[in-house]
Amino acid sequence: MSSVNSIRISQEIEEAILSGHFKPRERLVEMDLISRFVVSRTVIREALKRLEAKGLIRTTPYRGAVVADLTVEEIEEIYFIRAELEKIAARLVIKQITPAEIQHLKKLSKEVERHLREKTPQMIEMDSEFHRMIFKACRNSYLYDMIDFLRTKAHIVRFNAWSLPHRIEQSIVEHREMIKAIENRDLSQLEKLIVKHLTFSKNSYMSQLKGVIAT
Repeated sequence: MSSVNSIRISQEIEEAILSGHFKPRERLVEMDLISRFVVSRTVIREALKRLEAKGLIRTTPYRGAVVADLTVEEIEEIYFIRAELEKIAARLVIKQITPAEIQHLKKLSKEVERHLREKTPQMIEMDSEFHRMIFKACRNSYLYDMIDFLRTKAHIVRFNAWSLPHRIEQSIVEHREMIKAIENRDLSQLEKLIVKHLTFSKNSYMSQLKGVIAT
């Protein structure tokens, strides 16, 4: 029973991290989590282990569990790999996505746009769901899992991008262009859009991070 509860609690903590409720470098104090979720210490510890395995938290001496942050070097490495993996996935998506899946993607895109424009608490998760739906169409579960793992790992970069002026509208336009490229089976354009989408988030966060380091 504790393992079932730990899965549920780990999912709830993950949502709190991805939505920005728990910030990078913030301590996750066991007693506070026990009080918040009304579960045992064992359940909390199991949940934290799951989150550590996903790269969302780190356990450090004398501080316990801390929401993970990323160094400049880690961001460079993650986004280099993400770009290459997502371009590989794009080739498979162009070949294998069905007309029904494209229509489903269009429907989801409209829902995502509503969440983005209204800046709902679900906007980040809905945006992630849009990208998951694209890459699920590659029909390669190992490739999909690696892409999804790296997207989750880089959550702070994505979260930061949403605070930038005009980013929501830019993202909506990019989503529409991705769907058009997929519908036209235009691999070159889809690859360009994928890299553009990733590069914007990475560069904006890197600029801020390097500025903090410099000061």
